[in-house]
Amino acid sequence: MDGGSGLYHSAHLKKALVGSPYYDNVRPLSYPDSDAVLICFDISRPDTLDSVLKKWRVEIQEFCPNTKILLVGCKSDLRTDLTTLVELSNHRQTPVSYDQGSNMAKQISAPYIECSSLQSENSVRDIFHVATLACVNKSNKNVKRNKSSRGTKRISHMPSRPELTAVTSDLRKDKAKSCTIM
Repeated sequence: MDGGSGLYHSAHLKKALVGSPYYDNVRPLSYPDSDAVLICFDISRPDTLDSVLKKWRVEIQEFCPNTKILLVGCKSDLRTDLTTLVELSNHRQTPVSYDQGSNMAKQISAPYIECSSLQSENSVRDIFHVATLACVNKSNKNVKRNKSSRGTKRISHMPSRPELTAVTSDLRKDKAKSCTIM
């Protein structure tokens, strides 16, 4: 995965098939070759966080128990979106809070990361950097929250320059290493 970071290895990125029951028999065929699994949920839909324990963790433990897991809260910008808040309040719900996502991550022993593709294109890139580092065993579960320049909270788990240099050096030595992310 390059992305301007200098990481020179081939990352085979597989899109997770939608949580539709139609894919329940096909999806597990992709797991055995995966080095990391991104369990993504929609911050504006609390039911998707519930499915992390009810569906995804169970499936991952069954088909790839030794794979690195990262929990990703998507659409963090909708946490403060007026339309979303009104729609959720009509159902007596609220968006998933950072603490709720973080607590779920602790339950499944995974780092927690949030992103918003609408507000910051780099946050999605950050997630794939974290996933790549997890694949090469350089990941750290201590993910820190930073204030972005837009005033919204997001996760920053970018490696420091020395860590990135070390990872890049290791990856150049082992060009055959690949990372498959499910």
